[in-house]
Amino acid sequence: MSRFDLSHIRAVLFDLDGTLLQVRMEEFIPRYVGGLAERFRDLVSPKTFSRTFLNGIRELIQGPADGTTNEARLLTSLERKLSISATDFRLRLNDYRDQGVDELARLVTEIPHAVEAVDHCRRQGQTLVLATNPVFPLFMIDARRRWSGLDEISFDHVSSYENSRFCKPSISYFEEIAEKIGVPAAECLMIGNDSSHDLAATGAGMTTYLVDTYLVERPGRRWPSDYRGNHSELLSFLQQNLPRQQTEF
Repeated sequence: MSRFDLSHIRAVLFDLDGTLLQVRMEEFIPRYVGGLAERFRDLVSPKTFSRTFLNGIRELIQGPADGTTNEARLLTSLERKLSISATDFRLRLNDYRDQGVDELARLVTEIPHAVEAVDHCRRQGQTLVLATNPVFPLFMIDARRRWSGLDEISFDHVSSYENSRFCKPSISYFEEIAEKIGVPAAECLMIGNDSSHDLAATGAGMTTYLVDTYLVERPGRRWPSDYRGNHSELLSFLQQNLPRQQTEF
């Protein structure tokens, strides 16, 4: 019998960046924000827009939440600080989606075994969640999925700034996901590469797996992981231990 007990697991949550794909975030974020800032050049300097936008993202992560979605909080901040209306922001964001986002594709690389790991969870009948920190619109998440070979895999829930009220490392972020998918947090497995943001799922009662291939360790609190290994070890771990859920007819 395996020394690992995942018999209680009914849902698997995967972080995205550094867990299911490799991305040079130190270049990705400035290029994303800079490309978006160019769409507002007639209203505000790109430098001012970028600084204000990034501060708005930090505010989402640091909280506190006010009961509205992360998108609403960010757009309220931009309207207050830059006098950019929500309607105008969405129109120009859509232009960036249609005309500019694909220039970021070269910054994203597939991770061997990552697609296999997610696909195995799906074939085991597990509820699947893409639990990326919801500071991006859904199209930015879908684009990264497409560039990394994950676009063919169906997730039951994808956290984005449109549908989330909290961000990692807030425990409420994980509790909200559990409520949305209808699976108790104690029956969820969170897989991620960030010992602070992803492993905060521990505080919600979730089982955790720290993928240390591209490990992120931030200043401040670091949560313990129940399991740990690289991507090859993660795949073997899931193949050997993740239970198959019974389909009801």
